[in-house]
Amino acid sequence: MIAGPVAAGAAVVAVQRRGRRRPHRRSHVVTVFRPLAELEVTQLPGSLKEITDGVEIRLAEAPGGRGTEIAVRIPEGSSVTDGEVRRALRETRSLLEAGDVLLPSGPPTTVPTALNRPLQMATQHGREGGLL
Repeated sequence: MIAGPVAAGAAVVAVQRRGRRRPHRRSHVVTVFRPLAELEVTQLPGSLKEITDGVEIRLAEAPGGRGTEIAVRIPEGSSVTDGEVRRALRETRSLLEAGDVLLPSGPPTTVPTALNRPLQMATQHGREGGLL
């Protein structure tokens, strides 16, 4: 009988603490199967080139000789979002490894309706978050 109110109180405290935290600016890292000597920060292709002014980019050799790690960190005060960084890293990796970026936004196969609107929104923003 006491467990219910105690659990509810703990959940409220956890939500309040989470709300007080500053937004955590973490690094986003992707490994590209290209040698480090081939890549330069100033010549990275795709949309990563478009956001280089608002982020910090670091190139390092990947462990085990498996290519190059591209790490992007968003500094405090930057207007670049995490979603933009994720999309840029995916597109850059695709361009470097395959030479092209495949997008899920081809010609529609169905007429837009209220029932398929959630799927349209998910595929439109899927490259930003990584999961649908």
